[in-house]
Amino acid sequence: MASFIINTKVELWKCRKTAAYWLTLLASAFVSIVSFLMLVSKPEHFAQKLKTDAWRSYMNMSWQPAAAFFLPMYVILVTSLVVQIEYRNNTWKQVYASPRSYADVFFSKFLVIHLLILASLLLFNCFMILTGYTANIVVSGYTFFDTAIPWKDMLIITGKMYASILAVTAIQYWLSLRLRNYIAPVGIGLALLITALMIIEWEKIHIYPYAYTALTYFRNLNKGDQTHQYYSYVWFVGVLLLAFWDTVKRKERG
Repeated sequence: MASFIINTKVELWKCRKTAAYWLTLLASAFVSIVSFLMLVSKPEHFAQKLKTDAWRSYMNMSWQPAAAFFLPMYVILVTSLVVQIEYRNNTWKQVYASPRSYADVFFSKFLVIHLLILASLLLFNCFMILTGYTANIVVSGYTFFDTAIPWKDMLIITGKMYASILAVTAIQYWLSLRLRNYIAPVGIGLALLITALMIIEWEKIHIYPYAYTALTYFRNLNKGDQTHQYYSYVWFVGVLLLAFWDTVKRKERG
């Protein structure tokens, strides 16, 4: 366990040489910055809209685009960035030649991806709070300072969104391990995400992993229907185990 923690720290250090950290920061801030600009540019519209429950309305305003597109797109991009470190530097053979088990290599890199995703979700909430208060400073008509932040709701939404993205992380990780260039897994992931938005009304959409963030937020957040979430766990475990088996059995690595 100690060596696994050390190797995970090494993987985090490797990410300094990529755009993964910058992507995490920018992806977390983007929606909140756009929402902030909307609030200060049209206060006559949004002040009335956010009057009754400012924070919940603002959370809804921020999470809608994130759930539909930006969160899964971020996962697609950051997964490929983390894995492509070894392909770009042609160091996969060195990694597997080191005194590390396949499980150590495989899961330490996968854990780094999830740490970045969790950091992104935390920063997303921080930026949302920061821009809400800042908008209230710029435009006194908003009521963010007079309304309590719904911490419990924020935590529940964040937890559900993280759970709903698990399947995509496993699929994109396997694709990124299998395909040698950065563009291919990103292109496939983007195509699958766009397809999810196109078939969102399909009666079997609960079996399609790239729709789970949208389903979680737009359909199932408060209704108790978690069918797609169970499928997300199945996809996550199944694909992750299959990807690990493929990594161990594959003759050519990197």
